[in-house]
Amino acid sequence: MLGYAFFHVGRRGRGGRTSWLGVRRGRGRSAGLRRGSRNLWLHALLTALLLALSALVVPVTATAAAGDVGVEDFSHSGTGTPTGTKRQENALWFNDGIWWGNLWDTASSDFHIFRFNAATNSWVNTGVTTETQANTHHDVLWDGKTLFVASYRFVNDGLPFEPNFPSTMRRYSYNSSTKTYTLLSSQRIHNNKVETMSIDKDSTGRVWATWQQGNRIFLNVTGTDGITWGTPFAHPASLSNVSVDDNSAVIAFGPGKIGVMWSRQVGDATDGMYWSYHVDTDPSNTAWTTPVAAVKGLRSGDDHMNLKWLDSTNHQVFAAVKTSNTSASLPLIQLLVLNGTAWTAHTIATVSECPNRVIVMIDEFAQRLRTFATYPKPSGTTNAGVCTSSGGAIYEKSTPLNNISFTTTKTARIVDGDQYVHNVTSTRQNLNSNASGTANSGLLVLADVNATSRYWHYYDSTGGGGGADTTAPTVTGTSPTAGATGTAVTTNVTGTFSEAMTSSTVTSSTFTLTSSTTTVGAAVTYSGGVATLNPTADLAAGTTYTATIKGGASGVKDAAGNAMATDKTWQFTTAAVGGGTTPQTVTLTATADSYVTSASPTTNFGTSTLLGVDNSPVEGTYLKFDLSAYAGRTLQSATLQLRSAGSGSTGQQNVKLVANDGWSETGITYNNRPAMGTTAIGTLGPTATNTGYSVPLTVTGLAGELGQQLTLGMDSSSSDGLDLNSREAGSTLAPKLVLTLN
Repeated sequence: MLGYAFFHVGRRGRGGRTSWLGVRRGRGRSAGLRRGSRNLWLHALLTALLLALSALVVPVTATAAAGDVGVEDFSHSGTGTPTGTKRQENALWFNDGIWWGNLWDTASSDFHIFRFNAATNSWVNTGVTTETQANTHHDVLWDGKTLFVASYRFVNDGLPFEPNFPSTMRRYSYNSSTKTYTLLSSQRIHNNKVETMSIDKDSTGRVWATWQQGNRIFLNVTGTDGITWGTPFAHPASLSNVSVDDNSAVIAFGPGKIGVMWSRQVGDATDGMYWSYHVDTDPSNTAWTTPVAAVKGLRSGDDHMNLKWLDSTNHQVFAAVKTSNTSASLPLIQLLVLNGTAWTAHTIATVSECPNRVIVMIDEFAQRLRTFATYPKPSGTTNAGVCTSSGGAIYEKSTPLNNISFTTTKTARIVDGDQYVHNVTSTRQNLNSNASGTANSGLLVLADVNATSRYWHYYDSTGGGGGADTTAPTVTGTSPTAGATGTAVTTNVTGTFSEAMTSSTVTSSTFTLTSSTTTVGAAVTYSGGVATLNPTADLAAGTTYTATIKGGASGVKDAAGNAMATDKTWQFTTAAVGGGTTPQTVTLTATADSYVTSASPTTNFGTSTLLGVDNSPVEGTYLKFDLSAYAGRTLQSATLQLRSAGSGSTGQQNVKLVANDGWSETGITYNNRPAMGTTAIGTLGPTATNTGYSVPLTVTGLAGELGQQLTLGMDSSSSDGLDLNSREAGSTLAPKLVLTLN
């Protein structure tokens, strides 16, 4: 069919676009009209029209429509979901000081590599093709030398896979002199149309892929050449048997491991988000660890996830995920954090906030986590506040890395005032990181407006959580707490900061402890956001001490060099020698805690922020308290204070005495654990998530522990395991023992 010419002067005056002349294309891939006289005729007609209109039309610089935020880009007409629909996949990467994108080119009806021009805030088409099929989704990986683009035909949400649709991984080299990419090879990963697919590369050079096929989580892997794919296989665990609506994502972490996370929505207590990993040096592709639930319970999982690994903290993995909760106050998107072997959950936004399609970015320089998701549109725009799965606006929520806490406050980053924006994407790389090769990268996120078939983007050149970090740090918690009495004379004093600190500024000069006018000799250390003052000798009994963390120009400073505004000062009193008739209540924080598990009998979990109690696998928790300051006292009552973490339990947990106090927090394992007593001195349960509990303990037996170390153990006969906060989670969440003494 013959095309026809038409004129168009902007789309409702979107920012910065000039008037243009377009030619409608007929069927087929070529944008040209039929050859011969018709071309000459059309050329003459267009020339005449342009000359006539040049006297009538004066070019006018367009302005952004009311309510618009971010930058509207070119058309992606011809493909429906050019940034994908699930957040496992990434469309952008940073290389050679430049942002790049795998974007749809309407003129050629192909996906091309585009270069982002930060100076003009616009995209440049390099003309390098990455995929010729329109209805495909992609995951992009840049490893510092080679670009990998995995593409596949997709089925819509909730539909089963379809065979005989090849997925492809294309590899590209990069020439830094010419700023160009060249195709190296193209190989088939598998032969199915699936809902999502994710790739990453392990430390040996092998590229892994994962997807859901036939209600099982599938994987495939190349050789160490990163080119030749093997035979796809199902994850060996029974828990990888999932619903048709579930999917998975892979991430290299470690060092030396590749992890896979998948959703499980089968409608029972095993629902959740599951995690398993493979050691890179293991020659068996199917040698994956027993899956653990990053979060578990009915409605706790959904088929959206986006994974990142923080290189500087070894095993720390972050997963932005969606739940299936429906109650307004419950989380709809969460951040799951892996510290060593234990996962914790942090609410990003609740059901009432109506979020969707979340991704997480790590700004290593600013030490911040930045999440982006679709939320209802802001006031002053069409359909403001409407909660719909069709889209809305892209907002950001961010938080310090070492003190994760998302509030309801969020910042609009991409808003089309009269249409829905959706499906935000970016890079799997960490931002502003030397390790990831993204130093001074800033941040770039991309989304699309399906109704108008246009890309939109938001570019932050600073990358520091919406700007350079100028926020002064604060002390968010102390141990002992302000005003505490009956503190053990052997206690250490700690202060927890709101963000990562410059460790060289946390010293015995900036963190001091005094009694009257005498300064206590002590060693001061800083680790994981916590400053610890360890006195060189026991404190005096029955004495009030003043702890000070110094602010101002000569005080402690955060990682960006911001000084704490003012001094943080608090007092506590140590336990008196002897007793008396007046009862005294003392609150003691655990001096050591850990848990052990039969699933990893030789592994120590002393640095974990979680404590596990379970019967399948067998998990036991150990807590140590220092009662040496209370020799000769009379114990009237004792209460154990605990706080549940990301998972509660329908079962019951037992508190028991442990006779052997010789274990250490960094040395205890399942194989060398001391035996617990046979009689419970207190019970806990059932429990909810993120809730504090006080467990009364029987005094009999505890009285004999005064004047020495006390070890308490916790076990359970229930297979519905409980996660508790450990002392590594912070002083306000740590296990505590409250004693009333005469």
